[in-house]
Amino acid sequence: MSEVYTPIPLPWQRADWELIQRTRRSDRLPHALLLTGAEGLGKRHFADALAASLLCISPDSDGVSCGKCRGCDLLRAGTHPDLKYLRPDEPGKAIGIDTIREFTANESLTAQAGGYKIVIIEPADAMSRSAANSLLKTLEEPVDWTFIILITAQPGVLPATIRSRCRLLQMRLPARTVAEHWLSGEIGQKETSLLLALAAGAPLKARALADPGLLALRIKLLGEFAAIIEGKTDPVAVAANWTKSDPSLILGWYSSWLTDCLRLKTDPNCDDLINPDQREQLQSIGKSLEFKRLFGYIDDANQALLALSSQLNQQMMFESLLLPLSVRHLGNSG
Repeated sequence: MSEVYTPIPLPWQRADWELIQRTRRSDRLPHALLLTGAEGLGKRHFADALAASLLCISPDSDGVSCGKCRGCDLLRAGTHPDLKYLRPDEPGKAIGIDTIREFTANESLTAQAGGYKIVIIEPADAMSRSAANSLLKTLEEPVDWTFIILITAQPGVLPATIRSRCRLLQMRLPARTVAEHWLSGEIGQKETSLLLALAAGAPLKARALADPGLLALRIKLLGEFAAIIEGKTDPVAVAANWTKSDPSLILGWYSSWLTDCLRLKTDPNCDDLINPDQREQLQSIGKSLEFKRLFGYIDDANQALLALSSQLNQQMMFESLLLPLSVRHLGNSG
C-alpha cells in the first residue's frame, strides 16, 4: 500500500515546522528527531511532510515540497528508495531486532537519489529492548545524510539512552478555535464541540470519532459499563465483548467515563465534562462509586493504556478493570 503523500503541515503544526526549517537552513538539523505528543495531533502527518521536504529537489521558501519533481513523484507513488517506514508487522506487536538490523545494515550506503536517507519508526515505543539497543548503536555513531524520525505518544516507554540521543519535538494541543475550524472543514459543523471533547482536544482523533458507528458503539459500551455497576450483567462477558474493538479507544472512553463521574461527584454542576452528552447517566453511575476508589479506577485505566504495547492479554486486562466495579465488590458510595 502506498504511503499517504502529505507535503503540507497541519495548521497547528506551523510553529514546529518553522522551527525545524530554521534548523535545516542553518545546517543544524539533528540526525534523529523524537516526535511526541498525544494521539490524534498528526505526528505521522508531520513526519511525512518533513520527509517530503527533505527528499524534494526544489522545496519552496517555507520548506514545503514542490509536488512536481522526481522525488515528489516517487513519494506520491510510495516508491521512493530513500524513505523507509519501520513498524510492527501487526498492530500491537513489537518492532523486532531483525527489522532494525535490516535498516542499520544498509545505513552506510549512499542514498539512491543522492540526498537524504530517511527512516520513520512508528510507534517507536513498540521496539523490543533488543531492537532499541540495536538502534542505539546507530544513534551513537550517526551516518551523514541519514535522518531518523521516531514517533511515539509514550516517550517514557523508550530507554533513556534512546531519548537522550534524539532532538525532542513535543507537539501540543491546538487552541480550541483552531481545532474546531479545521474539524468543521473536514466534517462540517455537526458535533465538532462534542467530538473534540471526546478526543481530549486532538483534531485527528476527533475526525476519526465522527464515524456514526463509533459514536453508537460508545453509547452501547457505556450502557454495559452502567449495567456492571448495577449488577445487571456479567463483567467477564462484557470484557470479552470489549476485546472485539480497538483497546486503546475503549480504554480512553472508559477512563473518560470514570473521570467525568469523579468531576460530577465533586461538582454536580460541572461544565467541564469529556462526555457532556451523557451527563445524566454518568451522574447516576457516579452515585454507586466511592469517591476515594474512583482515583484508583482511573489510575488502573491509565496504566492499562500504557501497557498496551507490551502484548498483554486483553481479556484479562478488561476483566481486571471491570470485576472490581461489579456490585458485589462495591462498598457504600462515598
